[in-house]
Amino acid sequence: MVGWTLELINLEKKVSMSEQTILATTLAVLMGLLIWGKWRYDGVTLVCLAALVLFGVVPADNAFSGFGHPAVITVALVLLISRGLQEAGMVSLAGNLISRLTLSQNQYMIMIMIVAAFLSSFMNNIGAMALLLPITLSLCQKMEWNPSKFLMPLAFASILGGMNTVIGTPPNIIIAQYRQEYTGVAFNFFDYSFVGLAVSILGVLFIALIGYRFVKVRDNANDATRLIDLKNYLFEVTVRDDSKAIGMRLSEIKKISGPETEVLGVVNESGGVSRVSMGKKIQPGQILVIKTSPDDISSIQEALGFEIADDLVTIQESDLAEIEVMVTAGSRLIGRKHEFLKRLASEDLALLGLWRQGAKFRTRLARETFKVGDVLLLGVRTIDDDGVKERIKHLGLMPLMERDLQTIPSRSRLIKSLIFFGLAIGLTAFNVMNIVVAFLLCVIAFISIKVLNGNLYRNIEWPVVVMLAAMIPVGQALETSGISLNIANFISSSTAGMALPWLILMVLVITMFVSDIVNNAATAVIMAPIAANLAIQVGQPVEPFLMAVAVGASCAFLSPIGHQCNTLVMAPGNYKFGDYWRLGLPLECVIVAISIPMILFVWT
Repeated sequence: MVGWTLELINLEKKVSMSEQTILATTLAVLMGLLIWGKWRYDGVTLVCLAALVLFGVVPADNAFSGFGHPAVITVALVLLISRGLQEAGMVSLAGNLISRLTLSQNQYMIMIMIVAAFLSSFMNNIGAMALLLPITLSLCQKMEWNPSKFLMPLAFASILGGMNTVIGTPPNIIIAQYRQEYTGVAFNFFDYSFVGLAVSILGVLFIALIGYRFVKVRDNANDATRLIDLKNYLFEVTVRDDSKAIGMRLSEIKKISGPETEVLGVVNESGGVSRVSMGKKIQPGQILVIKTSPDDISSIQEALGFEIADDLVTIQESDLAEIEVMVTAGSRLIGRKHEFLKRLASEDLALLGLWRQGAKFRTRLARETFKVGDVLLLGVRTIDDDGVKERIKHLGLMPLMERDLQTIPSRSRLIKSLIFFGLAIGLTAFNVMNIVVAFLLCVIAFISIKVLNGNLYRNIEWPVVVMLAAMIPVGQALETSGISLNIANFISSSTAGMALPWLILMVLVITMFVSDIVNNAATAVIMAPIAANLAIQVGQPVEPFLMAVAVGASCAFLSPIGHQCNTLVMAPGNYKFGDYWRLGLPLECVIVAISIPMILFVWT
């Protein structure tokens, strides 16, 4: 009997170890794919979830439990409320007030960071960033300022402000739910403010007084007619039968088109871009892929007898006006290809060219998947057409040309919206009502006063919601499989006798590192159970450890991929990948120095 018992125990251990191995391998692959960024993060997380279900690590009955999880529902409601506040005119009001002030460059930078941090405290920080970006770009053009001086501080301030409340950023919502699972009590609306306010205020002050000197200011934006002078757009041109270029070599084309133009290659039969020798002669009907500026493409077409590829231009007009637009964090084009754009906007918009920071194009423009921060050169019949403006807005694209600031649609609706939102916050803050219920009532109220219309679901950033819903069961599997406990045991045994401040510091730094390369919501889901189990192992309350995860998950300042706010400013600021750590690293050091004593003072 004893032998049978031992065999059963060993079998359970083997099964457990097998599950842990599968889960650890899947998580490693997931993080690798998220860092690579080739495919959309929601699709990647769903595939990984499906793999864990197939291997039996996640029970099939629990696979879609994340879609009903309070954290996921709260994130979706926050996105709707953010859109409602935007439509009510909250951000337009701020923009109009700022535009009327006579400010120096440094004064404006401080002002816009304060506004960004404040707005991000009460609406999704990505939404606040997307709304303030065009205001800043428009003012930079008006004042002939270089936007690269302002955009990175603006992005960082938006991230900092999100730390102040439970709805400021998805990690805070997630961490609040994890505290409820471990203690029975979730973090309240303003519980994050004790640490978050100190971090955001001192962080903004650091950037305003010292940190701005570390921002790489590039001479790209002081043109009187354009906000940014984007070069190296990707264009596809067809060689007409009467083209002067027929029989010419590619090297001759480059000489005629100028030094700024690069001939990438020729479209092959499979639709890929084949690099060919510069000695290759041009044939009629060939499709050439070239990089050049929008200012040069027209002259190249005229001089050589080229035309934009027919499958891209769907508007039958001889002379199209051009407009530059950027793909924002909430755009419907993210993860889609040209076919989707053509299907939704073929009558109003034609894709002429694409610009992407630091990208190497291997396929046709029509096969490229749109990403946050992409800048599209669109052809339109007329820029002033209301239908064109509505289509651009509907697709979640932000014009990079000069435009008037939005007027406030209705002061009465704005006041009503702020009252409803304030009531929801008050009911939540004083524990009168559950946050999900309070925010649901707020959304219903927004619908009743028509700041949210019938196209309700278009206002939700579904990739974020789906990714989070898929990650919830994965995070639970970390707990049930014993991986988070094993990691916690390893850390506690490796740090035996280490004082509490050093343990909190370690959790914070590790979370910061993960958040710089992986989506912040995914970071929170992965790190929260590890931090909580570590707290239990060392006999400490879970609150300071979870708060360290919340702060660390929001500190993605070292790269453009760690947070969508950083990605959003990369193109208009003309930043390089390595520009972010110049300001981000000292800022993270400041945050560590501030947050550790505040966490210990408030939560221990």
